Amino acid sequence: MLVIRDNKGIISIVSFIMLVVSSLLVAQSAEGAQSKRIEVYTDKQLVKFTNDPILKNGTTLVQLRPLFESLGIEVLWDDKTKTVSGKKEGQTFSLTLNSKTAKVNGKSVTLASPGVKVNGHTMVPLRFVGEATGAVVGWNKAQQTISIYSEAFIKLTGISKATAQKEVNKGAPIVIKGKPNGFYAKWEVDLIGLTYCGTLCWDYYYFVNDKQVATEFPDGGIDALDCSKHKCLTYEIKGNTIVLSNGKTYSYKLNADSVEINGEKYTKFLPSATKRLEGKYESTSYMSSQQGATLTTSTTYTFKKDGTFHDSSFKGVTADVTDQGDDSGVSVIGSSDSKKSGTYTIVNYSLLLKYSEGTSKQQLFFLPEQPDVNMLRIGGRDYLLEEADGTNGKPSKPGTEPKEEKPYEDLLTTEKIAKKEILFSHQPNDKKELAGIEFTLEGYQWAKLTIESAYQKLFTGYGDKGIIALTVKYSVTNKSTETINVNSLNVSLELNDPEVGILASNQLAPIVKDELKPGESVEKMSVILLSADYFERNKDFELGLGPLHNLDDKDVFEGKWLGFYIWKDL
Repeated sequence: MLVIRDNKGIISIVSFIMLVVSSLLVAQSAEGAQSKRIEVYTDKQLVKFTNDPILKNGTTLVQLRPLFESLGIEVLWDDKTKTVSGKKEGQTFSLTLNSKTAKVNGKSVTLASPGVKVNGHTMVPLRFVGEATGAVVGWNKAQQTISIYSEAFIKLTGISKATAQKEVNKGAPIVIKGKPNGFYAKWEVDLIGLTYCGTLCWDYYYFVNDKQVATEFPDGGIDALDCSKHKCLTYEIKGNTIVLSNGKTYSYKLNADSVEINGEKYTKFLPSATKRLEGKYESTSYMSSQQGATLTTSTTYTFKKDGTFHDSSFKGVTADVTDQGDDSGVSVIGSSDSKKSGTYTIVNYSLLLKYSEGTSKQQLFFLPEQPDVNMLRIGGRDYLLEEADGTNGKPSKPGTEPKEEKPYEDLLTTEKIAKKEILFSHQPNDKKELAGIEFTLEGYQWAKLTIESAYQKLFTGYGDKGIIALTVKYSVTNKSTETINVNSLNVSLELNDPEVGILASNQLAPIVKDELKPGESVEKMSVILLSADYFERNKDFELGLGPLHNLDDKDVFEGKWLGFYIWKDL
């Protein structure tokens, strides 16, 4: 046991201990700095590697495949020659392992260090990334980060290469804990087209930094946003509120993958990075006027993995008049369509389309069902992936294919809100009349619904067994002497177990003209939703029609109503 007997000895021993501890801390700090994982960001998004970047003889080596694929470059490996190659839109490169030269667009370039295999993965010098792709590459020693801006990203953001180099040298964006960052959005459904936003109405909050936020974007989307030129708001978080520079203050709560503003939940949507799509995506929307005219627009993008696309669109106006000039039907009174093709690039929050005739278009792009690609948000429209042929992959014998019954074209079908499995259909063509108003029940369909994921939160409360839809087609003929408001007709389905009436959902049926004059007829459709449990518990149903109002808002049926029996099988 060591005994210290004088103050001088105590001071000496303490000084020695402090020196040793200090040396150990410095050594540990240095070791931590050297062993800190190097992170790589492509177009501001973190790239995930199997092998982390390493420093070798003063040269940074990075794993080739995930990095080049994050830049949208197709990578190929020739095991016989030990050569890796890549290509994208006229750019090509090839690199042979353990060689200090490589080929970029047919020209030889000297490498600071040869490409090598580490744990079965090809590692290449960081500098080669810029030489092979035209990207701007920056290294931030303090952060231990590599930042890369692709040529496409530089073009999308509208900055110069010199500005891009300054930005990548600054390192990765700093995220302040407890503050929102990035892109948040929410949507609501516009089923009847009265808010002029198509089918889904979106609200955005893009937190540019810890001081600025944008709620609307220029034509090019988020990546074209420049707060010095475009409309941005400043904001401040004060406890549980967010204060905006437009004078509005809302309740506020930050979650891991969302933010709640004014009681509304906004989901955080991540950039799509460089992505290749495969399939046909369609968007159809319409806007209606009180006069009965409807503007229908449809755009279809067909994307291929090779980076090419086909663009076709249709625009038409329909009105409640026939080509003969009377008011007895609906006809198209004007239409136009176009077809184009070219190449596409998806970077960050943008889709860049380069058309073969030389024009280009940049639009906002993100995945509403991230990371699934069944639905795309492009510009101001929502696109759904078109299903395959529906044969479940098994070929049928010639002549044995079942005849598929076509679902009635209510909005569940035309707006692709749900898929229908037809359970039963019937065309009774039954006629009944009350107070001079004749109804002809032309047909009806029972169908089991599979709601598309984008609309699922709107269809709740139907139980665990699912939702059944009854779609009814009928005509209304006004044989009375007064004009009626045909859209005031109350339609319901009467059940015995339980004894309830379920009202039709007007928002799920096509719009028809409202005023029906004496002698006029119109075809209508009604959609009624009920739980599968109610459908199973009841054998027979009755369709109730009434009340129905005239222009003075009086019930022309005077409290009575018409009934049609509805069967679910025969």
